[in-house]
Amino acid sequence: MSELKFDKLDTAITKWKGIKDEFDKIATGKGEGADVVRLEKQATSAHWTGEAANTGKPFVVKVAREFHDAADEAKSIHQAIKLARQRMHKHQSDLHKVVEDLRADGLLVASDGTITDSMCYADEAKQKASDKKVKAAKVQIEKILRAAAATQHNLADGLRQLVKNAHDFSGANWDSYEDIQRVTGGADAKKAADLIKKLSKEAADDDDITMTNLDALNDLAEIQRNNPGFAEGLAKQLSPKETLEFWRMMPGDGLEVKADSAKGKELSRLRDNLGMTLATASREKSPEMMKWKQDLINLGNKPIGRPGEDLPNGPFGFQVMGSLMGKGKFDTDFLRDYEKELRTFDKGIGQKGRVWPIMMYQNTDLDPAHQGERSADPMTGFLKAVSHNPEFATDLFKDKEAADYYLNDREFVPEDSLSPNRAAEALGDALYAGGSGLNPDDPDAKYAEHTGPQNEAFHNIFDRLAAKKDDLMPELRGDVAHLLGNHGTEVHATMSAPLGEGPLDEAKLLELSKQVSQTPEGYAILNESMNRAIVNDIVTETKDPSDAITRSGRTMGFLEEARHQAIADQSADEQKKAGWKSFGTYAGAATALRLIPPIAPVAGHLDLTAFALSRAYTEDEQARIAADGTLKNIEASKARTNQLTELAKLWQEQHGDWADPPGTANDREGYVTDYGVKDQFGRAADHGKDEAERIAGR
Repeated sequence: MSELKFDKLDTAITKWKGIKDEFDKIATGKGEGADVVRLEKQATSAHWTGEAANTGKPFVVKVAREFHDAADEAKSIHQAIKLARQRMHKHQSDLHKVVEDLRADGLLVASDGTITDSMCYADEAKQKASDKKVKAAKVQIEKILRAAAATQHNLADGLRQLVKNAHDFSGANWDSYEDIQRVTGGADAKKAADLIKKLSKEAADDDDITMTNLDALNDLAEIQRNNPGFAEGLAKQLSPKETLEFWRMMPGDGLEVKADSAKGKELSRLRDNLGMTLATASREKSPEMMKWKQDLINLGNKPIGRPGEDLPNGPFGFQVMGSLMGKGKFDTDFLRDYEKELRTFDKGIGQKGRVWPIMMYQNTDLDPAHQGERSADPMTGFLKAVSHNPEFATDLFKDKEAADYYLNDREFVPEDSLSPNRAAEALGDALYAGGSGLNPDDPDAKYAEHTGPQNEAFHNIFDRLAAKKDDLMPELRGDVAHLLGNHGTEVHATMSAPLGEGPLDEAKLLELSKQVSQTPEGYAILNESMNRAIVNDIVTETKDPSDAITRSGRTMGFLEEARHQAIADQSADEQKKAGWKSFGTYAGAATALRLIPPIAPVAGHLDLTAFALSRAYTEDEQARIAADGTLKNIEASKARTNQLTELAKLWQEQHGDWADPPGTANDREGYVTDYGVKDQFGRAADHGKDEAERIAGR
């Protein structure tokens, strides 16, 4: 893709333009030579007699009309080749841009697409952060390559279908890529449906499924899963019941499928490809699809057994469908209808969500990608789907009744003691999407000013999670930290406001800050976001720059006290287990700058200043960690000496003229020397810590 040349396509575009223009002249009569408009007109108006009237006239008219069809086909071929050129060039440009950005971020991208970090880390935490960055980079590149593969497939197959009949030019009149998608998608949907029926029959007969068929289905669906023509075409050929029965049978009953086996890997691919295809289909609004979606929802509270069973035994439809909802963006209206029925059923079975693991029929494993996890709780997949549709996530959490149910009434438990709590992790993703308006799994997501509904959802989440205090699920800490960072302007204004005059409830904010600060990761995310908010405050303050010092210092002190309270009751072993000894992961990995409020005015050197602040605060953290990994609680001004120095530099750079040397017009004692400015920041930080202690009643 990176080295793709367009010479042959350019030549083909030029040639087919000539052919298209010539046929257009003949078909429309706009040229100076022969034209079929006149031929058809003369043929239909002429007086034919005898055998000529029966054979000659229809033949001449048909020939004339064939030229119209041939002109349409030539136009369609020319359009398809032009689209191939445009779209492949766009894919290539996107790839070059991403590679350039990744290299600027310190990653090495080889010509074969292999990505590595330019740095090697002895520290385990730093290496973990590096691995995460590399993984995210791979997702970006794979997304572009997959889109390019889909473009190539659709245009190549479209051209083949266009010219498959050498003697019939009818039915081809394409104006857009979407026209081509519909044609190729419909044809591929038939192929996919045939493969699904073959695999379903093998599974129903207890035969080992044919891997070549499974591979072929995956290859086809992976290319076409975002094609509406394919998705709707497949849905129309498989009823909702057949669709759920198919996936319910694929992994089989029991745990015989190993996640790392060839079959396990292909089934994991199938889960993602089928789920994303259904997500695409859910966004179609034809009458047939509206009925299909409602029929699917109606199966949620019914067991899904093997085809033909009089009394089906199996997992509920919500469980089967839930296992397919972890990828892709499902339609907002569909999710709204689905959630209403799922919540009603979830409430009806009782035990606040704890019962699902024991309701999975005969150890049915619907999730071969996670060994030991069977996708028993339907909320796991559903809430991931919610997180991938921020519009619906916002609607869900701005509703007080729904917010109460998901954040207070219901419990989210792991399927067994050895498995991660994926249901809680999915809840964290969903609440972040609801309060921020961003998809947490979208590498291209960027901060945008919050809407009224997003702020309403944020406050619903904020109030309910703060009330949980120490009962806040650990899996939510990182998402809450990211959400507070996404609302960093309000959070900074509250942390720094005197007498509780900020936009948020200061006691609730202190409680949530304390909860996310129980681990280095949550603490780092919140601090990095606040560093950016502080920089923004300092560079935008024009009325009284000393106020920016007071606010910035108070926020640092507030954060300091929140962390002090978070670790106050932790033993040395608990602190070491939390990972404080290896604190030093800052490399831009704790939080993405694109997800939090930007610095205004936008300037690269100010972003670097925010980076320098975070680096300095990381150095301060490392300096206070004892040899055994425990933390020392000291005054805020002493705890953040490096950070205070960086803040003083920034403030003097921005507002040095405001505090001129003694004897000048702007002589402001205490704000002139480096020592004076650092002292002002230090005093404000200690005051902010004292205020946070007062809020906590300490």
